[in-house]
Amino acid sequence: MTKSDWVIDILRDIRQFSEKNGMPELAEQLDDAIFVAAREIGAKLDAAGSSELGTGRARSRTGTVAEHEVH
Repeated sequence: MTKSDWVIDILRDIRQFSEKNGMPELAEQLDDAIFVAAREIGAKLDAAGSSELGTGRARSRTGTVAEHEVH
């Protein structure tokens, strides 16, 4: 876990809230935001020469959880 993983956690929480409260379009947009955040956090770690990996969990359009490992 990196010190930036809190961003992904917050986005995931907002995504769950939006899904539970009938905001499917927002939930889909947050799926994309979670993936982008995980990718960009990973890129920053790579640029800094860190061997640490950032892992983001994003839901697919069907609502299932998929792991996205960012190098």
